[in-house]
This record gives sequence, C-alpha cells and structure tokens, in this order.
Amino acid sequence: MTPAILTVSTLWLISGLLIVAFAALDFDALLRLQYSNTVQTLSAVLSAWFCYRTAVDFPKENPMRTVWTLLGGGMLAWGIGAVLFSSYPLLNDGAETPYPYFSDIGFLALVPLVVAALFILKNALGIVSPLWGKVLAMSLFLLTLIISLFVNWDGLINGDILLLLTSILYVIFDPVLLASTLLVASALYGGMVGKAWWWVLGGLGFYFVGNQFYVYLVFIEEYATGSPIDSLWVFGFGMIALAAMMTHALFRGVRAVA
Repeated sequence: MTPAILTVSTLWLISGLLIVAFAALDFDALLRLQYSNTVQTLSAVLSAWFCYRTAVDFPKENPMRTVWTLLGGGMLAWGIGAVLFSSYPLLNDGAETPYPYFSDIGFLALVPLVVAALFILKNALGIVSPLWGKVLAMSLFLLTLIISLFVNWDGLINGDILLLLTSILYVIFDPVLLASTLLVASALYGGMVGKAWWWVLGGLGFYFVGNQFYVYLVFIEEYATGSPIDSLWVFGFGMIALAAMMTHALFRGVRAVA
C-alpha cells in the first residue's frame, strides 16, 4: 500500500469514526445531522471519482474501462441520492428525511450499475467461479435475503404502494448485489486484482449492513441522522475507493515497467 493510499484511507477512517464519536459524546443533534450527511455524500462522490480515475487508466476498447465506469456510476448515483436525502432537513427545519423518499431512487440505482460492472468483468476476463465460490455466494444470497425480509417485513405488509415497492426492491437488490460480488471475487482469488475486488466485497458488505440497520431503525422509529450506523456507508464507500486506488496504482506500476 503506497503512502498516498494509506493517507487517504486513514483520513476516510477518521471521518467515519467521528460520526460514532459525535453520537457517543451526545453532540448537538443538528451538528451531527449536518456532519453525517456531508461525510456520507462526500464519501460516495469521492469513491465515484476514484473509480472514474481508474477507468481512464484503461484504453477505450478495454472492458475494464466500462467496469470501473459503471462502478463509479453506482457510487455517484448513491451520492446523488445522498444529496436529495440531505436537502430534506435543510428545507424542513431539520426534520428527518422520510422513508421512502426521492433519495431512494439514487440509492437503489447503485445496485444494477454495480451488478452490471461485475458481470462485464467476469465475462471480459473469461473467469469461472470455483465451486466453493458458488456455494458461498448462494449461501450469502439466502442469508441476506432472510435478513432483508425480516427487516423490511413491515413495509411489505403494512405500507402503501410506494413503501411496498421500495421494500420489495431493497429485499431483492441487496442480496443479489452481495452474492454477485462474492461470486466474481471468488473467481479472482489471489493476485492484486483479486485483492482489490475483495475490498469491493467488503465495502458492499458494510453498505448492506448499513441499509438493514437503517430500515429497521426507521420502522421502529429510532433512527436519527448522525447515528453510529451512518459510519457504515462511509466505511463501505471508503473500501471501494481503496480498491480503485489499488487498481490504479497497480496499472501505473505495470505501465512503468513496460
């Protein structure tokens, strides 16, 4: 890990930990809300930027350029959703953003973009997932599907049509996202390229847990922006940015040798 990557990763970690610290120290609720929304938005947008930077390392005809562009698009979509999410309290005297909201369009858009990136990567490299990868991916899908059903159950049976549709999409999308990432990561096991995609898997794992805790706390009316769970999205996008930085550094090293 280069000094630059280490520095960026450390700053990212600190920014997420401050969300937890502010909550633990019971800082002013408005300050926590504004800080958390700002850091979450910046994390997604910066992660998108690192992905786009990595994308342009590859020639236009190289599928990896498309892979990293789509991955960056997913991060940017989430970041746009975060901007919409953050705008609600600013326009409504600090009130919490309702669920579902327009921001969920951006949050949900992350999934098809990232899944498309994963399967383009798999096809471009001609890789085949090992049996253990397929078994783990299916097991992860079933486990996260059960968790998603449990967390979103109220929205599935007691909500209006908009809440029902949003809940259905989250129930399906999040497990598909994690299982797809694990399937591809297992095929890339070993080597620097593989290590980068395991970081992507870890980042999406944080993203999934953050989503589940958020929805659960919303349904029991215990969520407030600035909660420690907000740090999970920051850490998740930080890990994806780290994967992009690792790939960028690897590609630059290959070009330097060539």
